[in-house]
Amino acid sequence: MNRAYHVFEPTKRAEPIIFWACVLLTVPAVLSAESTLKSLRMNKYYIAGPQAGEDRQLWLERLRVHRQRVRSGDVPLDRSIYDRGDLGWAAKAYSCHFTFMFDRSLYDPDKGEYTLDAFLDEGIREFGGYDMILLWQGYPRLGVDERNQFDFYRDMPGGLAGLRDLVRRAYERGVKVSIDYNPWDVGTRRAGKSDEQALAELVQAIEADAVFLDTMPVGSSVLREAIDKVRPGVVFVPEIYPPVTQLAMCSASWAQGLEKPDPPCLLRLKWIEPRHMQYQIRRWDPSHTGEIESAFFNGSGMLIWENIFGTYNPWIIQDRRIWRQAVGILRHFADNFTSDAWDPFYPTFADALFAHRWPGDKATLYTLLNLGQPIQDGPLLQVSHNSSGLVYYDLWSGRPLTTKPNGRYVSLIGSIDRLGCILAINKSDVDPSLKELLDCQRQLAGQHIPKVDGRNHARSVIEPEPVKRTKPVSADQDLPGMAFVPGGKFRMTIRHRARECGCYPDPGTPEEKWAESLFGWQMKGLHDYEVEVNPFFIDAAEVSNAQFKQFLESSGYRPEHAENFLKHWPNGKMPSELAEHPVVYVDIDDARAYAKWAGKRLPTEPEWHLAAQGTDGRIWPWGNEFDPNKCNTTGDRTLPVHSCPEGRSPYGCYHMAGNVWEWTESCRDDGHTRFIIIRGGSYFNAEGSDWYVQGGPKPCNHHTKFIRMWPGLDRCSTIGFRCVVDVEPQ
Repeated sequence: MNRAYHVFEPTKRAEPIIFWACVLLTVPAVLSAESTLKSLRMNKYYIAGPQAGEDRQLWLERLRVHRQRVRSGDVPLDRSIYDRGDLGWAAKAYSCHFTFMFDRSLYDPDKGEYTLDAFLDEGIREFGGYDMILLWQGYPRLGVDERNQFDFYRDMPGGLAGLRDLVRRAYERGVKVSIDYNPWDVGTRRAGKSDEQALAELVQAIEADAVFLDTMPVGSSVLREAIDKVRPGVVFVPEIYPPVTQLAMCSASWAQGLEKPDPPCLLRLKWIEPRHMQYQIRRWDPSHTGEIESAFFNGSGMLIWENIFGTYNPWIIQDRRIWRQAVGILRHFADNFTSDAWDPFYPTFADALFAHRWPGDKATLYTLLNLGQPIQDGPLLQVSHNSSGLVYYDLWSGRPLTTKPNGRYVSLIGSIDRLGCILAINKSDVDPSLKELLDCQRQLAGQHIPKVDGRNHARSVIEPEPVKRTKPVSADQDLPGMAFVPGGKFRMTIRHRARECGCYPDPGTPEEKWAESLFGWQMKGLHDYEVEVNPFFIDAAEVSNAQFKQFLESSGYRPEHAENFLKHWPNGKMPSELAEHPVVYVDIDDARAYAKWAGKRLPTEPEWHLAAQGTDGRIWPWGNEFDPNKCNTTGDRTLPVHSCPEGRSPYGCYHMAGNVWEWTESCRDDGHTRFIIIRGGSYFNAEGSDWYVQGGPKPCNHHTKFIRMWPGLDRCSTIGFRCVVDVEPQ
C-alpha cells in the first residue's frame, strides 16, 4: 500500500500586517528546533504527509521529534492550561455557533424575549447541537453613538441580569457561552478602567465561559490574570491563527479561511497539542464541505456561522447532514481525538484514500477522507487483529464492516464516498451509548437529502416595508415649520463605507446578483438607481425635545419597553436648555408614534434624499463644500441647534446633515435581520478604527445600514427624526 503525494505548497493567504510583529517574535524560539527537520514539509497551518516512496515510519519519527522539540525547546511550551480541570472542556467543544444577537432566531422582537430553547432545539435538529455559542453584540453597530462594546452587552434585553439568565439556561442545556472582545474599540465612551478589567467584570457578571479575541492572534497574561481572579475556567479563543507559543495561553482558536491542501494535511497546532481546539470557518463560502472534511479528518471542530453581521448565508442542507454525522463521532470518542497517541497517515489500499489512526484505551478509530472515486464494498485498510473479541464498524453509516483475515492482520472491506470512519472495539465494550450512536448514524446515513433546499431562508430586501400615507394636503397650503418638495424623478447615487454587514440591492437588480450588495465580503459601497417620488412637505428641522414633550403631554404615550427612552431627560423631565435641540433616545416606533399624533409620517429614504440634495445632485445641503461653521458639529450639546439658518437644503430644510442621524421609513427584514437606513450623520465620530460606523456630518449621498434589535439598544444619543406630509396629486 503506497500513495503518490502531490508537492506540498504553503497556503497562499493574506495576513493582517498589524499582527506580523506578534507572530514573528515567536519564530526564533522554535526555528532552531525545526531547522533539523527540513524533510517535513510544513507551513504555520499544516504539516504534509509522507511523500511518494518515503518510509512512513521514518517520517512519523521525524514528525514526533518535531512535536517534542517544539514542546521542550529552548523556551519550553507551557501546556499547563490543558491539564487544568476548569479549562479542559474546550478540548471537547467541537461545535461552536457564531450567534449574532440581532438575529430573530435568538431574540423575538415581537414578543420581546430571548428564544434560547427554540434556538438550541433547532441547532440539535440541523447541526447535531452546539457545544458553545458566541454571543456577538457590537459590530457593525459600534460607532453610531458613544456606547462602547461593553455598553452593548449592558443594553441587551434585561441588561446583564438578563444575559446571566440566558447563560445559565444555556448551561442547563449543556452549552457553554462565549462573549466577544474587540480590541479596536478605542474611540467610543471610555469607562475609566482598562479593557482587561472591564472584560473581567463582564465575564463575572454574566458568568461567561469563554472570551473570543476578535482580530487578535494572541491572548495576554494580564487578561488571563484579571479573569482568573473573578472566574476561573474561562477559555480564550483568538480569531487570527495564533503562533505556536500561544498554545500556552489560548486553548482554542479559529482556523479561519484556510485553503484546502491537496493532498490532505495535519493541522499543525492540533498535532503539537491534540487538546487544542481549532474551529474551521470560511464564512462567505456557499458550501462548507471542505472545512467539515478538514475538521473531521483531523479530529477538530467547526464554527457554524450563518448570520454574518446582518448578512444571512445559510449552510446548505447537505453540509448540515454531513456535520451531524461527524460531530456525533467526535463527541463520543473525544478522548481518542485528544490523545498524543494519534497515528497520522495510516496506510490504505487506495492512493486517493487517506486515513488517520486514533488509538484509545478501549477502542481505535480511523478517520477516512477519500479524494478518488467512491469505493463500493472494497478493501479500505489492513489492521492488526490481536484479539478474537475485536469487532469492526463503519461508524459513518453505523453498520458492521466485512473483514477478510490475513494471518495476524485483517483487511477491512467497506464503502466510502468522501468521509468515513472505522471503529475497532472489543465486543464486550459495545455499551448502550455506542449502540445509540450506531443507530443514530444509520438513520442519518439513510436520510434522503434533496438537491435543492426548499426552505425559504430569506425574504426580499430590495423594497422596504410599505408606508402608510398621511391625509394629503394641497401643495399651496401653508404648513408652519415645513418646506414643500415638488417630487419627481431623480437618481439615487449613494456612497457609504462598505463594511461586512452589506446593504440592500438596488431596485431592478436580478436575483442572481443580489449577493453583490447583500454579502458584506463584496464590500460594495455604492448605490445608483432612479426613483420617483410624489410631492410632499417635510419638517424644516428635526423634531425638537420641546415638540416631543408636547406630544407626550397630549397623547400620554409611553413605550412598551422604556429602557433608554429619553435617557437625556433626567428623571423623565426635559431640561429647558435642550428644548430646541433634536430629540434623541427615541427608536423608530417612538418616532412613528409622534408622527401619527402630529398627522404626519416619517420620510422614506428617497424623500429624505431629494429634500437634502435637490434635483441638482448637490453633495452638501448648503452647497457642494462642507462648511463646519454652518452646522453645529462640535458635539457641544449646549449650543442652540437652530442657530445657523444658512445651513439648509435646496428646499429650506435646516440641518439635513450634521447634528444627528435621522430615521427614515426604509425598514427591511430578511427573516433573520431587521435593518433600517439612517441618513445625515451626527456630531459624534468614533475614531481609531475603520470597523466603526463612519460618523460625523455626512453628505447627501451617504447612508448607513442600522441593524435593529430592540428599543433599549436601538435608542441612541445620536439619532433623531423629522416628519413629512403627503400632498394631493396635481
